[in-house]
This record gives sequence, C-alpha cells and structure tokens, in this order.
Amino acid sequence: MNFRRCLIKEGGKTLTKGAVDTFAQLVNTIREKFRAEGTEGLLTRAENQPTEANKIKLQDELQTQIDGDEAFAQKLKDLVELLQAQDATIRQVVLSEIQLSGDLKAQDINQKATRDGSVEQEMIKGVKAANIDVGNLNQEA
Repeated sequence: MNFRRCLIKEGGKTLTKGAVDTFAQLVNTIREKFRAEGTEGLLTRAENQPTEANKIKLQDELQTQIDGDEAFAQKLKDLVELLQAQDATIRQVVLSEIQLSGDLKAQDINQKATRDGSVEQEMIKGVKAANIDVGNLNQEA
C-alpha cells in the first residue's frame, strides 16, 4: 500500500471543517506510530525543515511502517478515504502513469463533471509509449 502521493497532494489543499479534523486525525495517527517506533524525530525534522531530502526520508519511514503493520495501514487507508470523501473536489483521470513498450491508441473518451465544486480533469498524463494515437477526447465541467 502506497500513500505517498495521496498524503502529499491532500496536504496542500483548502479543506472543509470535517476534512480538517480528519486530516488532523491522520497526522496524529502517523505521529503516534512514529513515537511508538522511536522515529518521531524524522517527522519533527520534516515539519521544521521541509527539504526534499527530509520529505523523502519521512515518506520512506512511513512506507516501512505501513508495510510492517497491517492494522496501521488499514487505519491510514480508512482516514485517507474519509478525507477524500469530505473533499468537494471532483477528480477524473484517464490514462495516467502508463508505460508501454508498444503503441497506445485512445479514441472516444469523454469526461463530464456535473456537480458544483472544484473539478480536476486529466486526460493523458505521464504516459510513455512508442507511439501515441489519440482522437475524440472531450472534457466538460
């Protein structure tokens, strides 16, 4: 289970009151786990000096804790899902982070968001292929 991207992305957004409370619970859960494992210094260092190197060390330790403790991993997963449910942003992603040794052909793909709130739509992002052939791609919000 890998929460790195999710935690980093969620950390920089404007959140509702419920989401703020959930985010605080997520941070406290991580802090308590790090304290119990004797690695809270990594978290404190990343908070006080948020350099890329410190963030990577923190993320590596968090992933180690997640990989080694199924109950902790599940608790984080539940909190992240709750946080995402409380976020008013609509996220739609098609063809993301795909690596092919051959060709990619994508036709007739539509994204439509119909409710109020912030909308993030990505059609093709981080795709690597020998040849990419796309057509009739539509996004509507």
